[in-house]
Amino acid sequence: MTTRIINKHRRAAGPGGRWARLAAFPLGLCLVAAIGACDGGGAGEDSVPTASASPRELDAGPTGSPEEAALAAYRGMWQAYAKAGLTADPNESDLARFASGDALTTLKKGLSSYRSKGHILKGDYVLSPRVAQVSLTSTPPSVTVTDCLDDTHFLVYTASGEPINDVPGGRRATRATVTDLGAQGWKVATFGVREVGTC
Repeated sequence: MTTRIINKHRRAAGPGGRWARLAAFPLGLCLVAAIGACDGGGAGEDSVPTASASPRELDAGPTGSPEEAALAAYRGMWQAYAKAGLTADPNESDLARFASGDALTTLKKGLSSYRSKGHILKGDYVLSPRVAQVSLTSTPPSVTVTDCLDDTHFLVYTASGEPINDVPGGRRATRATVTDLGAQGWKVATFGVREVGTC
């Protein structure tokens, strides 16, 4: 799966109401898209309070029920990405702590591209994730998480602090698959982020 960098304001191509193969992502990073139609969640979902994903403090890690563990891994991934963005470091160890597979590869490639251009990422995401589906009998066990990620205050800068792209982001429909990797714990395996205004 190829990761490429595009302008933040470009919109993803794809049929309405469905995930494009590559979805427009905050700061122009194109991501592996999650399968299935975008939805706002249904009955029985476990909601959690809106929270900011910043580089200042990472979650302790997934604990408790599968639903709680999946949500913690999802939030931890974005916190790790914000932390790595301060130096555009694709080798930030916390990325692998919360993400694996396609999700980890996508984040690392995006950060490598920013670093090669001398760019860094600063700011906070606002997250409001909730559980949409639990599949504990699948191999590996998985939980689907949906979110309305707000990247309004997360922008690209030069290493000296000059803004590269100061176009505000916004609220983006997001879907992630979080899997139980046994001794490694719960980690985000894939995720997709749609364009601004989709939630």
